[in-house]
Amino acid sequence: MNAIFSQGIKASIVIFLLIIPLVSFYYSGNHDCLITNVNIVDVKTGEILKNKTIAIDNNRITAIYDNEIVGSTATIVIDGKGKYLIPGLWDVHAHYKWSHVDLDPLLIANGITGVREMWGNMPAFVEIPKRSQQEGLLSPDVYLSGDLLDGNPPCFPVGSLIVTTPNEAVAAVKSQIDKKVDFIKVYSMLSEECFLAIAKEAKKRNIPFAGHIPNRVSIYTAIESGMASSEHLYGFLNACSSIDTSNEALVSSFSEKRFDSLCSVLAKSSMWLCPTLVVNRASSYLNDSIFTHDNRMSYLPGYVLEIWNQKMSPYTKSQIENFANSTRVKYLFELNLIGKMNEKKVKFIAGTDFPNPYVFPGFSLHDELSLMVKGGMPTLDALRTATINPAIFMHKEDDFGSVEVGKIASLILLNKNPLENIENTQTIETVILRGKVYNRKTLDLMLEQAKSNGK
Repeated sequence: MNAIFSQGIKASIVIFLLIIPLVSFYYSGNHDCLITNVNIVDVKTGEILKNKTIAIDNNRITAIYDNEIVGSTATIVIDGKGKYLIPGLWDVHAHYKWSHVDLDPLLIANGITGVREMWGNMPAFVEIPKRSQQEGLLSPDVYLSGDLLDGNPPCFPVGSLIVTTPNEAVAAVKSQIDKKVDFIKVYSMLSEECFLAIAKEAKKRNIPFAGHIPNRVSIYTAIESGMASSEHLYGFLNACSSIDTSNEALVSSFSEKRFDSLCSVLAKSSMWLCPTLVVNRASSYLNDSIFTHDNRMSYLPGYVLEIWNQKMSPYTKSQIENFANSTRVKYLFELNLIGKMNEKKVKFIAGTDFPNPYVFPGFSLHDELSLMVKGGMPTLDALRTATINPAIFMHKEDDFGSVEVGKIASLILLNKNPLENIENTQTIETVILRGKVYNRKTLDLMLEQAKSNGK
């Protein structure tokens, strides 16, 4: 009897051991969507987590399995074998809301799942055709500003709040909070007194402020005031040089000692830099006919090109030539500082400033990442500037920035590893925006539709 009992146990153990491999590789998961056998790019550590299966339900990542998962008949299954999964990209300096219906397809097709809107009530400047949103097309997530808070005279009379006294600064901050903005946008013509009054009131009301460091404010003052981000590298080279009468003088009088000192202060501060290298580059090559005949112009609505022409038409060819040549000296010098600044722990977020001339919604963010690498930044750090860094900057790490359980399912499936070459962020196979899947065929149709609308 004991022998029979013993043999039964042994047989059960053998059967159990045979079942274990099956359980470790197959599990029935009732999920809305599965991405199977995919390599996850961990933007926090730089590791590649190989052959994982991602489960998505509603708009969130609900599980990451080591096993191969078999879903229900209703589950959307995406084969990720040999592919790389990264978080959706953020363009953290954009002008978007004024024409989002035409811009959404370009953004989504390029994996841009979030934008920081830098001028929430930007005027259209031109007449925009009335078009309905494409059926089934979602819009990227938006981190929103409102009016430009500027001095007198303002750079843009329409769409700006003119602030000339501290009392007006306090009222302006309150008016923006009443509009439910995420942050206050400051601009170039503010006096130092008004800038500091805005900073004080914003801190009191616990709302970030960001934008242009005003012409009459030093970068050190902006850092000390708690400015959340500075755009376009404004004020940076001025603080590193002894002569600022021209771009050439800024470069020729550059001091490594001043540079090191400023980087040290920035690294210890809460300020992020959004260099918008692509718009700085565009300003530097306005006299280059190859650059100004980019074939990506075919994707843009005609009215965007009309705005470009409006911005350029007041200037003679000679004026454009002189401006571009002078700007190029500064741009190339600043570009070569990016890697050194990154090594010194200066914090970066990626933005483009579309749709300024020759800055292309969606496409240009990939250019921005490539320029950061060209400037000396490692590929992983460049990828972070459009993924985890914006999430940290916006205090939205629970929702965005990395591929982790619990986060919003805004993801990009790539055919090639972006850590090997940052331009691989353009090898997009699938985009998922808040759980909605756009495969390559759908993305191509969106781009073709954009071309048709632009004709």
